[in-house]
Amino acid sequence: MNYKAPDNSLHFLDSAEFEHLLPAGSVPITDEEASAILAEKNAPTPEQIEANFVAAIQASLDGFARQRGYDSILSACTYATSTVARFKAEGQACVNLRDATWAAAYDLMVKVQAGKAPMPSSIADIAKALPALTWPA
Repeated sequence: MNYKAPDNSLHFLDSAEFEHLLPAGSVPITDEEASAILAEKNAPTPEQIEANFVAAIQASLDGFARQRGYDSILSACTYATSTVARFKAEGQACVNLRDATWAAAYDLMVKVQAGKAPMPSSIADIAKALPALTWPA
């Protein structure tokens, strides 16, 4: 049986004969109520959500750069000053995409913090607000 204490802590007993060991004011609750309390307690904080999205965006940028053999978006961006035309064009494209991506991501974050946009629930929600990652022709 599941029990909820006044401080919202959860307790489980195999037998009601041990109810006297529970904190004062504990009440029996259903499995569904216990699951809901656990889900709420285990929900990520806004800071954790933001860190996960930042990591996912960075991984997306790095994966894009690796499509052309660069180690990461940072590595690709360093080629913006290359003397080789192809590398220079790809490097500058990566600088532009990196700037546009992070500007859009931080703009979305400001809107969420101001209550002007809902908190994204997945990276797919954020991807809609970000520029498409495409290479120059």
